[in-house]
Amino acid sequence: MSTASKGPSRRDERQPLADQRGEELAARKKKKKASYLVRKEEVGVLQEKLQTLQHQAASLEDRNGGLGLQLRRQLELQELKTENATLKTSLCGQQRAVATAQSLLALCVQRQPINPMHTPLHLPKPWSARRQALLAIKDEKFRRGYQFLKARSRHLDLLRAHFSEERYEDLDGAFGCVRFEIIQFPGVRSLRQVFDALTFYLFNMEISISERLGHITVREDYDSVDSDACISNHRLISKDDNGVTSEFNAVAFAQFFQQCEELGGQPCAMLATDAVDEDELHPYVPEERVRKDITAAILLTEERVTQLRGDNDDTEGQERDGRQSRSDEVVVVMQRAAFVKIHRPQFQVPEDALTELDNSIADWGAVMVQAIRDIIYSQSQSQ
Repeated sequence: MSTASKGPSRRDERQPLADQRGEELAARKKKKKASYLVRKEEVGVLQEKLQTLQHQAASLEDRNGGLGLQLRRQLELQELKTENATLKTSLCGQQRAVATAQSLLALCVQRQPINPMHTPLHLPKPWSARRQALLAIKDEKFRRGYQFLKARSRHLDLLRAHFSEERYEDLDGAFGCVRFEIIQFPGVRSLRQVFDALTFYLFNMEISISERLGHITVREDYDSVDSDACISNHRLISKDDNGVTSEFNAVAFAQFFQQCEELGGQPCAMLATDAVDEDELHPYVPEERVRKDITAAILLTEERVTQLRGDNDDTEGQERDGRQSRSDEVVVVMQRAAFVKIHRPQFQVPEDALTELDNSIADWGAVMVQAIRDIIYSQSQSQ
């Protein structure tokens, strides 16, 4: 009888699995590192990351710092631009306000001309009464002229030239001019020298006007009063290039003051002129001549400007050690204000001749300054 063969036992089946697990366990034990090595590697990695982060932080800090500086500069520049724009806007607004005020003043002058330096003057026929009338207003003329000039120049630098002028036509058709100037005469000997030149022009102005403007000008009447001041009444008849004759009847007061209380005891000189409103001895002739009124005031003061000069600029015989010396230069300052009015002609005058009357309204003032300069500087050259 045949016997049947038996299959593999369960023990035999589990043996390969056990062997496989053992091999895996052994492999694991073989690959496992010591913990200190693992930590060492982790520290190295962290240090590398830290260095990388530090470099990145430094780079970002530099970059942000540059950007921040640039940004701050841009912000500062923008703030300056904004501030400048604000200031310009404010200044423009102020200039418009000033322009508006000037327009109102011009309108006021045009509609109702006011001459703060004018003193109403009526000259009678008798010579004694005429002279008495002139003496009576002398102090008032100086006072009004001085007060107006000081107020007009209150905020101005007297050692810098200044000129302003306003021209207009009033409601009656008369031409008007308001003028103010500050003029310097440097290098003169003294205040007295300029004052003497001014008074010389005053008594010879018709000659200067004729020579410089080409207008034939004569002095029809001449009168003077001897006192502590130079007082005169003169009437000028002048014919321009268009054949239009104008007349100017005025009084003038000139005086040199050794000490002026208002100027702290310093010397000064004044000239005040005004138009005669009515003259019984020499009445105006409006049907033949154009009437010209001039009210003016001049204040002369002396300023001394200190200059530094190096000794090495001197002639031979002096040490060239770079030392400096001080020298005072005399500068005479003229403040001049004038109110001029040319009355509307009461006879037929061509339009171009009227325009010329308006354009030349202040020419006499320019002639005076040039004549004074010629006198004082010709004296300096002759010495």
